[in-house]
Amino acid sequence: MKLTNKEAADVIMRIQIQLGRRNGKTLLSSALLKAVEVLREAPEWIPIKYRPLTSEERKKLAEHYGIEYCDTLDEKAFDCPMPEDGQSILISTSWGVVEDVADNDIDGEGFICRGLESNGDWDGVEAWMPKPEPYKKEGESDADS
Repeated sequence: MKLTNKEAADVIMRIQIQLGRRNGKTLLSSALLKAVEVLREAPEWIPIKYRPLTSEERKKLAEHYGIEYCDTLDEKAFDCPMPEDGQSILISTSWGVVEDVADNDIDGEGFICRGLESNGDWDGVEAWMPKPEPYKKEGESDADS
């Protein structure tokens, strides 16, 4: 069974709690807490999932763009967490992994058109993840890089 980072961190925390109740060794306890910290901060791939639009969403789109627009397109909504506008991300497609930037346009009525600066749209994107922070040597601050 494959665990996500969050699930692994939760398992480690349960073990840590049990060790604490049994006066576990301090070094092991520290290592477990560090593992939880690393796992919770590590970026993970977020698979792109879609769902059909609800009738309410279709109605709002029809009112916003015109009934013809809504009737002619096979509209679907993202059913997964999506990046913030301007967020640097990695995208995974059938042809590889590339760096990109989320480009979300929000109109005056709150409709969001999600795109990517380099790829254009999300067609063909299988998953995305936040870009990890650059490596910093121990003791190095942001001002040093």
